[in-house]
Amino acid sequence: MFLLGHSCWSYMFSKATGRRVNVNLPAYLALLSGILPDFDIYFQPYLIHHTYTHSLIVIVPVVLVLTYFFGRLGLAFSIGILSHLLGDFIVGTIPLLYPLFPSSDVGLNLGIPSLADTLLEIGAFALVLVYAYRNGDYKLVLKTSRTSLLLGIPLFALVTLTLLFAGDRSIPLAEFAFSRRALTVITLGHILLSGILALGVLQGFRWYLETRRDRQTPSSSASSAQPPT
Repeated sequence: MFLLGHSCWSYMFSKATGRRVNVNLPAYLALLSGILPDFDIYFQPYLIHHTYTHSLIVIVPVVLVLTYFFGRLGLAFSIGILSHLLGDFIVGTIPLLYPLFPSSDVGLNLGIPSLADTLLEIGAFALVLVYAYRNGDYKLVLKTSRTSLLLGIPLFALVTLTLLFAGDRSIPLAEFAFSRRALTVITLGHILLSGILALGVLQGFRWYLETRRDRQTPSSSASSAQPPT
């Protein structure tokens, strides 16, 4: 599954879990959790992509540690991480018990890209738009707020992981992205999601500038009000 589907499904699963256990997982963490297993791309060639970070032998201890130290927040975040493995299991395979059993790949292997993958990716994106409207996260991209700045974290991950993955495999990204109809649709989804996150970051910068201006205004007024000596 591509990063579009991973980030969107993790948002849905982790936010729903957070609501169930009565904790509000921030949107940036909900989106980031599903991308986290692909962070092995940052460490190539020292880590082989789609191995350790996609194995239950590694992921389960991580989930247990996060839940132990961060409680319900860690649990909701961990569900987002696990959704990554579920997505890859559906459209491809995952090395379930790597490195103890290097050939333990299992999955439905419906194909990537494929009709099933495209429906899952675009369907997840559509669900996120609806769910974000219902839970109020849409305000992060429409109103100035400090939290909006944090949307830059999943945005950075989306962009850099895509570029690094393509670069390591000498993939002509622009040509590949529009080489098939399914890829074109998924690429447009990535662009839209990145644009929405970028808009949120812009709102965060607006909040920062407004806050800085408000802090400077009282001091300027106080200085002008002092009588000359």
